[in-house]
Amino acid sequence: MKKAIVLVFVMSVILVSCNPSSNKEVKDAKENLKEAKEQLREAQVNNIEAEKAKELVEWNNFRIEADNSIANMEADLKNMEARIQKSNTKNKQKLKNDYDKSKSDIKTLKEKLQRRNLEFENDIKYFDEKVSEKNQSFKREFKHDMDEFGNSFRNLFKDNVK
Repeated sequence: MKKAIVLVFVMSVILVSCNPSSNKEVKDAKENLKEAKEQLREAQVNNIEAEKAKELVEWNNFRIEADNSIANMEADLKNMEARIQKSNTKNKQKLKNDYDKSKSDIKTLKEKLQRRNLEFENDIKYFDEKVSEKNQSFKREFKHDMDEFGNSFRNLFKDNVK
């Protein structure tokens, strides 16, 4: 019986003495987990900020390119206006109609770009994956519209040169 009591006593001492180190290890593990979660959260925030900055740069480059293209089209439109003044009366009305349509198309493109720019400025405040997708979609559509307008405008000049 004494052996059993001594054995129980020894086991109790061992368990009690192991418990504080186990508690310390659990506390350390919880702290490490807490720190890892915070680092992950910071990394996610940094990643979002980097993506946001990248999207801003891409948008600004696109906008500058689009503005330059529109400015070139407006210069071509001024050249067309000069041609209208020099043309004979037979072609003058057709050229004037083409000029007015082209001027209207350029105005529509400028307004479309301005609207999207305002939307982008609002979207970028609450940046997420959808903003980037929406931007890419707009860029493709706008470039397509610009190409279509450019082709039709060049064709006007070819037709009128003959």
